[in-house]
Amino acid sequence: MKFYNTNGVPTNKPPQDSFYITELLNGEINFSTGDQSYEIEKICIQLRDYLAKKIFGDLKTYHSYFSTPIFPFASIAGIDAELRLSKEDFEKLLIGIEDKERLFRLLYYFDVDNLISTLQNSVLETKYIVGEFYKILNTNSFLIHNDLTVVENGIQYSSGYIVTNITSLVNHLFINLYSQMDFTTKIIYEIENLHIDFATYPKLKSKDIIYGDSKKTVFKEMKGTIYEMSDNIRMIMYLRNEIVHNASIDNIPKVYQNVKNKEIIEKFILLPDFSNGIIMTFKNRKRFFNNDTKLNEILPALISEFWDKLKFTLSEIK
Repeated sequence: MKFYNTNGVPTNKPPQDSFYITELLNGEINFSTGDQSYEIEKICIQLRDYLAKKIFGDLKTYHSYFSTPIFPFASIAGIDAELRLSKEDFEKLLIGIEDKERLFRLLYYFDVDNLISTLQNSVLETKYIVGEFYKILNTNSFLIHNDLTVVENGIQYSSGYIVTNITSLVNHLFINLYSQMDFTTKIIYEIENLHIDFATYPKLKSKDIIYGDSKKTVFKEMKGTIYEMSDNIRMIMYLRNEIVHNASIDNIPKVYQNVKNKEIIEKFILLPDFSNGIIMTFKNRKRFFNNDTKLNEILPALISEFWDKLKFTLSEIK
């Protein structure tokens, strides 16, 4: 078994007192520490039960709907590819179902449930993006010349296909983390403002809600949640916006490699200088590299802190 390490150099034994990733035979990604995806999954399941009680009165009533003919239609039509159905057919079916109140209640429940599912999938994506990031960093040589005998000692950078590949993972990661903050805010807002009238099929009240709208909820800047500003939350926000609006966190994506005595002893990706989570800028210049902040070194702690905050936030939804 290979152990993928934060310094980009794989080992056959786990490093002591350091984060690493392993890939199991079934392709499952395993973090040495900090993986809270399963705990978040459990909280999301509990949140579904809470939601069902609020909409149906109790879980028994909700479960009784499972055996009704409208259940498969209400649960996945227009949401999941398992049911091939056009918009026009969906509308026709709505008209043909007599028990509208029960139908609309089910449709609305699964609309909110879909927000929770999207968040869960996003958390799992984060886990596998991080795993793939370290796997690519550890298993590839980014040297311009693969013959180490002609490579001088020191640090050099490389760009190209593999660098573009690993950079796209980094881009996806920060967009993904920010999406988790958006969807958590949607879930909170919707649950705080649940529909109670099902004479018609209600629209989600959280449709246009985003992370910045947390001030419209009871969470606002609650301590310990994703709404309490920390250096890492600010960094996630900045990097996501930089990627979305300016395509990249670096003008030329690079992977650096440190060569010593004909061996690669380290690979890393640099982040621009931040101070208290705020990017250091001077007029038009916003990419200063003096602090040697290596993404691959800070990423485990950043993800762990973020998931800590996300887990606490979800557990506080009432």
